[in-house]
Amino acid sequence: MSWFKKISEKVKESEDFSDIKSSNVRDFISGNILTKKFIQKQYGLLIMIAVLGFVYIDNRYYVETQMNKENRLRRELRDVKYESLTISAELMQISRRSNVLRMIRERGLDLVESTEPPILID
Repeated sequence: MSWFKKISEKVKESEDFSDIKSSNVRDFISGNILTKKFIQKQYGLLIMIAVLGFVYIDNRYYVETQMNKENRLRRELRDVKYESLTISAELMQISRRSNVLRMIRERGLDLVESTEPPILID
């Protein structure tokens, strides 16, 4: 911790920091604090912090939009899956032998069910 104390004492002794110490709330509100030497030396750091803040906000917005898109696609996939199951169940119901015979009779087609079993070709 001695290195930290050395650095903090050096900063406290510098005339730039004493200029900041003598500032009050009025200087902060009016913007005069930006003319102090200590703050002028830190302009690069302040600009970097502002840029990183903007990047962080933009990244968060991008991630939220991607998550919303993913959730919407998951819901859509689930709905399509249920619709597919429903359609396949209806198709299985329609293609049953008894339903095919019933539909032939209802439509008045002259089709007759074969009485001979199918022949297997070896």
